[in-house]
Amino acid sequence: MIDEQQSSNTQINLATVQRNAGRDYHEYFMPSSIKLFLATQTKDTLDRIALDNSRFFRYRFGFEPSRVVRQQVLDIQNKYDLTDREMRELRHSGQLQFTHTEAKLAPARWLPYAGWIQLAFLSLICTSMVVSIAYSKAPPLKLLFVQTFVAASWFGGALVLKYLYIAPWRILKRSGAISATAL
Repeated sequence: MIDEQQSSNTQINLATVQRNAGRDYHEYFMPSSIKLFLATQTKDTLDRIALDNSRFFRYRFGFEPSRVVRQQVLDIQNKYDLTDREMRELRHSGQLQFTHTEAKLAPARWLPYAGWIQLAFLSLICTSMVVSIAYSKAPPLKLLFVQTFVAASWFGGALVLKYLYIAPWRILKRSGAISATAL
């Protein structure tokens, strides 16, 4: 039976991630998902892999540029000490722009103003809707349902405006990419 067990064992040599634990067995780390890999590896390892592998870069940052642009994006991230999530938010808001040969931060000074103006306009519309619904002669349960729907719509719209307009400017200001007096 021992010969049967030994013949069914599979040996894997994973180079630098394998270690011999007391000469009894070999330990190695093989993550079951990309999220676990991202959570457990060092930033230097992630940067090296992202530079060489465009699919990994796409999973990490949400877009798949050329190798030159990948290097520039990683340089921007390291220069301003930004997280992967912040880099994705900057890209979605248009603050991180890239072409086939270049990536750069392009902070727009009007962006937070536009966000606050749109948020004020959305708040005004939703407030007027809630007030007009409150004075209608509909049944109370219907009033509650419609007012809850309007409040949820306002909350959802406010979150979208925050992530697209207001938060990216704060990220850039906090990281030092723009001066504090630029607003």
